[in-house]
Amino acid sequence: MTCEMCEAANRIEAGENPFAIARLTTGYVTLCATQYFRGYTFFAARRCVPEIYDLPIDERATHLHEMVEVAQALDRAFDPRKLNYEALGNGTPHLHWHLIPRYETDPHPRGPVWEDLNFLRQFWLGGSPPDEQSEQSRRAILTQLRLADVEIEREYVGL
Repeated sequence: MTCEMCEAANRIEAGENPFAIARLTTGYVTLCATQYFRGYTFFAARRCVPEIYDLPIDERATHLHEMVEVAQALDRAFDPRKLNYEALGNGTPHLHWHLIPRYETDPHPRGPVWEDLNFLRQFWLGGSPPDEQSEQSRRAILTQLRLADVEIEREYVGL
């Protein structure tokens, strides 16, 4: 059985994901194709494990540190009111984080994103093709990641 996230990582490495931003030591940073919430980003573990505790302890600490640094890069790039962090994995049991900037202008700024039917509709339909706004977001995130306390092993913006 193949893993959807591992296949996605292979497409990123092959240059076939127009939303990819960077490969860090323990994971891939990718803009979500659904930009209903501007800056919505995934941070997916490079190692195929279902749970954070399945990572070796030193890798676990690095992964959590990198996830926080990605979140802070999103904060600097987009200045949201709040960031939501979720590691679900019910549908895809490969460790990955949904990092979702939230804004006062959101339709339901105090509610969970999964209660917003307009967002869910876009998300379930796979989002939108890349455009100038998503490219600007990718550049803004990468610019802020370069200032973060992470090692960027490979950049995918502007390839």
